[in-house]
Amino acid sequence: EQPLFDYYCWDLYSRVTDWYKEDQTRLTHRTRALHDLETGSNPTAKLGSLVSDRIVRCHLATMNRLNIDYNLLSWEGDILRLHFWAQAFEVLKQSGAIYLETEGRQSGCWVMPIGKLSAQDDKANVEDESRTNNDSVNGGPISRTKVIVRSNGTVTYVGKDIAYQFWKFGILNQDFHYRRYGTQRSGEILWSTSSSEPNDLVEAPPPFGQAQAVYNVIDTRQSYLQQLLKQALTSIDHPSEAERSVHVSYEMVALSHTTAKALGYADDVDTSRPFVEVSGRKGLGVKADDLLDRLTVSARQQVLARHEDLTNDSAEADSIANTIAVAAVRYFMIKYSRGKLIAFDIDEALSFEGESGPYVQYAAVRAANILKKLKDRDSYDESAIVDALSTLSADPLNEPDGTELWALILEAGRLDEIAEQAIRALELSVLAKYAFGLAQMFNTFYHRCPVLNESNRTVRLWRAATVLYCRQQLTRTLSLIGCEVPSRM
Repeated sequence: EQPLFDYYCWDLYSRVTDWYKEDQTRLTHRTRALHDLETGSNPTAKLGSLVSDRIVRCHLATMNRLNIDYNLLSWEGDILRLHFWAQAFEVLKQSGAIYLETEGRQSGCWVMPIGKLSAQDDKANVEDESRTNNDSVNGGPISRTKVIVRSNGTVTYVGKDIAYQFWKFGILNQDFHYRRYGTQRSGEILWSTSSSEPNDLVEAPPPFGQAQAVYNVIDTRQSYLQQLLKQALTSIDHPSEAERSVHVSYEMVALSHTTAKALGYADDVDTSRPFVEVSGRKGLGVKADDLLDRLTVSARQQVLARHEDLTNDSAEADSIANTIAVAAVRYFMIKYSRGKLIAFDIDEALSFEGESGPYVQYAAVRAANILKKLKDRDSYDESAIVDALSTLSADPLNEPDGTELWALILEAGRLDEIAEQAIRALELSVLAKYAFGLAQMFNTFYHRCPVLNESNRTVRLWRAATVLYCRQQLTRTLSLIGCEVPSRM
């Protein structure tokens, strides 16, 4: 059986890395390939374009499973072919932000001085130099300058990132051409940059670039490179843009030992650490589709055990299992603060009883079930419950049981405040913690203040209205996290 294309590329990447390590003279092949890719109009560049497009399409298919859409695909090659880098290069030279090194191991390179770094960023600089610059590991000090253009004329990824950052803020006074790349599951168009103006463009693309603020979401190990982007903006006399260039950093994602074993990495892990660090270069990591498949199978087993009328091959069972699996991944990835390492664990992520996406989903499903049973028994649908409130006595709200009812309503009403707080702090864990807390509070209310078994009609309807509002807010909260509420669990 042939492997999936992106899986094959993943395995090939780690094999090629090992191949380079075996004989560093082989790095000349990489240098030549990079030069051909940047030059374009040659067989290597054409092959690179074909491979990158195919990998992106595989990536988009995986992201589609996770309810993730994009607005624009920006291709690195377009930055070069449209001469964004050439213009950025001139701006950097004229401002003195970079200079041509004439001696030492960086002789012939255009370099940028590295400003004062934090201890963590300084360590990252050393690691990056050691990984990408042979001279730094074969003797010679770690440089306090960053290579932007190599002596052979190829641009480093930092240089391309600088040009891209300049475009984002509209500094280059240039723009990409755009083409339609496809339509996503949401129905939204996915746009792509292009080096040439398409002749079949039916509608104009939305405005891209010219940003008021830029938020680059990339892990904390890239923080010093993000500092270089800010430094470049300051050096060309754009300090306000540098201030509004925000690095949304996050710690690395690792695996629990249990999950690493389940995914087939039992023989490759360092048991002296409490987690298994993933590494693409080592071929050690999680293929998202494999993880989703495994979570979906586990979720389906749990759902089938709870519902005898569902069969393993039913479309509803598939839909429910997929919805739960997506929530398990998405909630787990944001429930920790950005500065905390995430050790992903399958069992913890999929738990219906712990701090998890499925737990929040379960609360929303339970609320929906209460409302459905009330409608079946008393013919009160959602609109009838809302309409009845204006004629109901408010006395039950002032009784001891009313305290829990009000507490739940007030907590459910905090969603907009919590969402704004998450945005201001750039901390999505705030939203996850709120979702979990609201689900917990609802479950407590459900047990202490029954709806269906309440004989007093007025009290029953007030409680039903509270359940209705809480379900709506739980659904909205899950939607903000990128999750849906399944039909049942």
